[in-house]
Amino acid sequence: MSSRLVVALNRTVVEYFRKTSLNGFGLLYFIRRRRVQRIFWFSFICCGLIFAGYSVFAMILELLDNSTITDLSERDLGEKGALTLPSMAICSGYRFSKRKMQDYTQMLANSSGKPLGFWWQKIHLLSGYTDPMSVDPEEAKELQESLGFRDVRSQLMDLSTPCVSLILKCLQNRVTINCSEIFQLRATNHGHCCVLRDGNITGELSLSLDTSQEDEFPMEKSSFPGFRLHISSWLGRITIGGGEKSLVEVLGMELGANSELRDYPLDRRDCYFPHEGDGREKCLQDCRLRASLMNCHCVPYPFVRDAKLKQKSCTLEDIACLQMVAVNWSPNQCPQCLPLCNQMLYSLHKSLLGRMHPFRSTLLLRFGAPRWRIYSQDKHYHWYQILSNIGGVLGICIGCSLISGFELIYFMVFRFWSHFWHDPPNVSVA
Repeated sequence: MSSRLVVALNRTVVEYFRKTSLNGFGLLYFIRRRRVQRIFWFSFICCGLIFAGYSVFAMILELLDNSTITDLSERDLGEKGALTLPSMAICSGYRFSKRKMQDYTQMLANSSGKPLGFWWQKIHLLSGYTDPMSVDPEEAKELQESLGFRDVRSQLMDLSTPCVSLILKCLQNRVTINCSEIFQLRATNHGHCCVLRDGNITGELSLSLDTSQEDEFPMEKSSFPGFRLHISSWLGRITIGGGEKSLVEVLGMELGANSELRDYPLDRRDCYFPHEGDGREKCLQDCRLRASLMNCHCVPYPFVRDAKLKQKSCTLEDIACLQMVAVNWSPNQCPQCLPLCNQMLYSLHKSLLGRMHPFRSTLLLRFGAPRWRIYSQDKHYHWYQILSNIGGVLGICIGCSLISGFELIYFMVFRFWSHFWHDPPNVSVA
């Protein structure tokens, strides 16, 4: 049986080299009596096979090492219609309203029996809720003991200056609009800020800001005579000083990813699709919240506690622990926080246009350029590109094609079977 297999295999190989469409392989049969030429063609074919194998192997390694590719392009603002200004927070340099704090201290004096002067000297420590690093932990703890069980967190928003007193006038594309319709006072990580509602404003937005500090409550620390601008998904900030005429340009950048990348692991694409997780900003907030819960066993302001989990809210007694978290926590501790695969990212750029009275400032918001960059992430190779590259390498090196592959299968399966069963074993191979 073994001799019959060897004979059938020899006949199949000889027939393949005699009839194959690969001319280089056919020459090994037709010039079998010319030893030098046969050695030359055999060496040439071996070199082609080695180079083709090396090229295909290198391409596979590159595919495994760099499975995605990022393409950079640009898009006009007009291609998506009128692009709206993103949501941003305008935060005043002073945290509380002087008039409201006077009324609050008077209420505390009337209900606690302690003199008004005591509360007036201590009430500035309430800023520890929004900025733990701005107060002394021991003094904050003493104030909390004096406050007792009063729910101060729920009243912090009412002690802040309303947006209508901070933003005096609003113009959209040089047309006056109601500021209350586009701004809302919210508690953020940066304090109580006037937040621009997302999706309402197109074109230019001009604001007249009150920097007179007429209603400013005096603070020992963290007081800034002006405003700060914060925008989501951007770690930077813009400051607007008193008497400044400022132009703030919004610069956009779009991230995009092919939906086929959902099958790729996170460490290959470094982004989340909507069903997989939240954006980087919210993820970092949750990460810092977990750090506070783990170390201080309470929920810091402005986060809301979960009553079902029996969480407690942080008070001024927890300032020392919250300061420790603020010093030691870093976004690098949250490597799982990745951006969304498809989202718009923004940054701000400020230009000073001039000066005016120090009690007023003007701010002009608009997009800085008629185009924005698009970073599109896609597969490095699609299946048809891989097939094309492999076919191109094999075609150049050994003249091989898909037909040649089927031809090899035909000879090694069907012709070998025919020679094994039908040809007599004693017939010599030509």
